[in-house]
Amino acid sequence: MSGAEEREHLIYMGFPGERPPYHVYEAVQIFNDCGAFPVLVPNSASPQDACGDGCSGIWLAKDSVRAEIPAFETAGEKMAHKLQKREIYKIMCQFTGYHSPWGCMTGVRPAKIVNSLLRSGMTPDEAVRELKAFYLASPEKAELAVETACNQERFLQQQRRHPENVAVYVGIPFCPTRCLYCSFPSHPIGKYVKSVDRYLTLLEQELGSVIPAVRNHGLRIESLYVGGGTPTALEEDQFRTLLNILVNAVGTEGLTEFSLEAGRPDSITAAKLEAAREAGVTRISINPQTMNNDTLELIGRRHTAEETERAFFLARTAGFCNINMDVIAGLPGESPEDFAETLNRIAGLRPDALTVHTLSVKRAADLKRDARAAMLRHDVTGKMLSLSRIAAREMGMIPFYMYRQKNMLGNHENVSYCRPGCESPYNIHIMEEDQTIFAFGAGGVSKLSVPGPNAEHNILRSFNVKSVEDYLARSGEMAERKLRLLSASLDGRDLTGAFSL
Repeated sequence: MSGAEEREHLIYMGFPGERPPYHVYEAVQIFNDCGAFPVLVPNSASPQDACGDGCSGIWLAKDSVRAEIPAFETAGEKMAHKLQKREIYKIMCQFTGYHSPWGCMTGVRPAKIVNSLLRSGMTPDEAVRELKAFYLASPEKAELAVETACNQERFLQQQRRHPENVAVYVGIPFCPTRCLYCSFPSHPIGKYVKSVDRYLTLLEQELGSVIPAVRNHGLRIESLYVGGGTPTALEEDQFRTLLNILVNAVGTEGLTEFSLEAGRPDSITAAKLEAAREAGVTRISINPQTMNNDTLELIGRRHTAEETERAFFLARTAGFCNINMDVIAGLPGESPEDFAETLNRIAGLRPDALTVHTLSVKRAADLKRDARAAMLRHDVTGKMLSLSRIAAREMGMIPFYMYRQKNMLGNHENVSYCRPGCESPYNIHIMEEDQTIFAFGAGGVSKLSVPGPNAEHNILRSFNVKSVEDYLARSGEMAERKLRLLSASLDGRDLTGAFSL
């Protein structure tokens, strides 16, 4: 096909101004996965006599077909934006033949949308119908979102009864090696061997500056979540030091959850597991991502499936009765049959929870640069996710939290399943944004959740610096940010300027 012929089949989107409104950009971004993002034409609103008074000035065109997007002026701004997104999505579906499994729904938190529908008085069945009719979601996704929201309800009710409950997150930004797909603030620990002890000292100081103020304001710490990175990447004596810091600063009495990310099996030892149990850890994650050794080598995991199994049995022997395992759907070179084999091997271990991630090819990950075209296989990824839902059900698990990210293969989702009673309240509340979280360490994001009208929450954030070097130099500033935010919010003062980035 010649260049001229290719241009004839391009999709164009025009709009007033230099940039499209954010909700409009969100709608067309859905079609990145099928390579059909439109050519943007700024400052090209349709003349009023061409589209009438109800025109937004936004248009889409392909070949000889041009569609104007209504303004929906009588609907109110928030609903008008939703209706415009829906209209853009429908037109883009006609132009491309592609239909997202989540329809025109964008954003991170599908279950939060469902919870809002249920609070408005809808039944679960009505909520499923709403997701299918308004958002144009597939039946499978609509049912998954509603089931997840229903399983969260008792935790959300508990938070409404006890708004003083808060969570603490502690980030350890070190890993044995950096995985190929990763874009989280994590660093190969070998590069920072001489900095780890200093990092732990400053982390202790940050916790010691903030936690007493949290308690003095009458807040109760419900959950303690230690993530990263891979906390178990620390040497055994450093890992014990970390746990002692947490027990002394935060304590374990009254905790509903004390979770530890031990994601890399090659970082787990019997001594570390014993230390975690002695410290009061109640939930642990051991994450194979895949049980295919060839894929593990490709993505830089530096461990085998057999090492994953050994680490799991070590954790069971140590007495852990709530073990989560993470897998990723859509890893390079894997087929649905490969993914099914991973699920079969995990089922044989009988974990207490299974978190299924869809590969998100993020800007910071090497995979986006090196293998993007080969990995945009939404049909294959969808089959993998369907297999995981069946496998979780056969293991007696229910979905209890979910979220979505940009650049996920096939516009799918991440979802966590567990045996009833093994839920993670921390993960439920971080997705619902109904609970305040104080985050410590490099890369931590504190979220102050302030109840507002109609059961909505206003969210204010305080960001810790991401790099280890910056944290080592500025950890005191990170504590001050949280203290200013805490003081301003709970004393009822204006929150504007309570913290700076």
